[in-house]
Amino acid sequence: MNDLDFYIRIIENSTEGLFLLNDQGEIRFVNERCTQLTGWDIDEILLRQKEFLGYFNFTNGSAIEHVLELPQFDGAIESFKYSYVTGGGNGFTLVNIKPNVEKKLIPWAGNVFKHLFYNMQDPVVSFDATGNIVTFNPSLRKLLNWTETSPETADHLYSDEDAFKNRIKELGLSKGQLSQIVSLNTYLGCTKKFYETIWPHFDKDFNILGFTAHFQDLSREELLKAQLSVSQRNYSRLFENFASSIVIVDEVGNIVNMNAVAELLYGWERDELIGVSYDDYFSAGKNRPGIVEITDYAKMNGGKYIEIGVPRNTKYGDQLYTYVSYHLVELNGDGVFAVFILEKDLTERVHLEKQLKESVYQVKETQAAAIMGFAKLTEVRDHCTGEHLDRIKEYTRVLTKTLREISKYEEYITEEYIEDISMSSILHDIGKVGIEDSVLLKAGKFTSEEFDVMKKHSMLGGEALSVIDKNVGYKSFLTIGKEVAYYHHEKWDGTGYPEGLKGSDIPLSARIVAIADVYDALISERPYKNAFSHEEAMKLIIDEKGRHFDPDIVDAFIMCNEEFRVISMGEFFLCDNNSLKG
Repeated sequence: MNDLDFYIRIIENSTEGLFLLNDQGEIRFVNERCTQLTGWDIDEILLRQKEFLGYFNFTNGSAIEHVLELPQFDGAIESFKYSYVTGGGNGFTLVNIKPNVEKKLIPWAGNVFKHLFYNMQDPVVSFDATGNIVTFNPSLRKLLNWTETSPETADHLYSDEDAFKNRIKELGLSKGQLSQIVSLNTYLGCTKKFYETIWPHFDKDFNILGFTAHFQDLSREELLKAQLSVSQRNYSRLFENFASSIVIVDEVGNIVNMNAVAELLYGWERDELIGVSYDDYFSAGKNRPGIVEITDYAKMNGGKYIEIGVPRNTKYGDQLYTYVSYHLVELNGDGVFAVFILEKDLTERVHLEKQLKESVYQVKETQAAAIMGFAKLTEVRDHCTGEHLDRIKEYTRVLTKTLREISKYEEYITEEYIEDISMSSILHDIGKVGIEDSVLLKAGKFTSEEFDVMKKHSMLGGEALSVIDKNVGYKSFLTIGKEVAYYHHEKWDGTGYPEGLKGSDIPLSARIVAIADVYDALISERPYKNAFSHEEAMKLIIDEKGRHFDPDIVDAFIMCNEEFRVISMGEFFLCDNNSLKG
């Protein structure tokens, strides 16, 4: 509960005179007890608040009682005491008013029961057996305004004489106590309601000598009714001036009320929509849940449900996007409820986010096309068509997704990682642009010296991408591309190149692309070899599990090998050279 809610709850439920100032020094709420004490009604206080507040001094020390001289509408001046507190850093000030009178207590007389009788706040009266008043405490005189004379019999005190006599008869029969609501006469002839508990007094033979009655003042009920009226007025002001749109619907989804902000936002006046289905006017977009379904979500979520970026229709055909919170309110404790729907307009923000997403998508598409074109230059120089790169990209995507199904990789391999490694995989042989034609374009088998030259392509590619990655200034797909270019020829057992890395020291990206690259080399025809079948290529890769390839990635390859087959069957390619040589 925030500070403002806390203060309002105090105001509306207190039996003391209270009102609340905001940080601008304006009266926000006044309780009914304040109007009773001061003689100013709530509308006069709010309309003439500058005059009303002029009688207070809020610079003379908070939490200390000060004297207030307040004029009444008949010209009289009434004296009050008031104190005030300010709520921390939020600027709200709570003011407490009470009559400027001193309570007179009966001094201690040595008899604890007599002392209690005279000092207790509730009225207590004793009668003899015929209904004559024997004694009563000061609280009775005070609450009933018996200031100039005193009631002498039950007839003077009770407004319903017969009801009292009947209750005396019941007491004589039951020999116990009875409780009920009664009306007592005031000195001025009015009546006030009390909750009475009355019991008989007996002699030693259990003959009734008299009765004692204890009364609890029920005038608080009337005060609560007045406070409820004030609360309703305060609620109406708050409802209409709330910054967000509020629409209230009943348990079947029909609109009960809406505030002025909702009218302004959607273009409909509340009179047009009261009693109609909320879904008929506010739902937008296919497959949107209806208000009854949303209500079920809220029930399962402790009475509250939130949506962001919800499409809404206006009266004029425009579409809005809103932040919506649904709050269930139970009525009468019988399960019947209303739904308060609070919305804030996010349309401009949603449009900006869509534009940003479209821009990012366009940048990524342009980036991917540029990278593919760059990578294909290498393949053209290597006398190989670009479909090899397309296949490598798809092999890598499928293999990485499958590897994510192994529990130890599920957190590391994200959707972003899959996209980055797929794009980066086509850069694995980018370093071949630095290899001289006499080696790169050789049709036959490499000599030992030529193979050493060819192996340099991994270092050349890695270093080139490292420079670009460093200039970018943040971790991008080029970071993975650098790893792939450097290390896709490393082997699990440490016998690969360029650095002879072993096991998990080899970056995961390079271990994945290594299988994709070798598989495509095996199933492709070369001048010096025929194309292997899918089954043959699969067997060779499985045989290298734990030597050339990471065992986990080989397991993932086995799981998705049929997808590799489908990708490979797109088309076979003739190349003059291939990565098997390097």
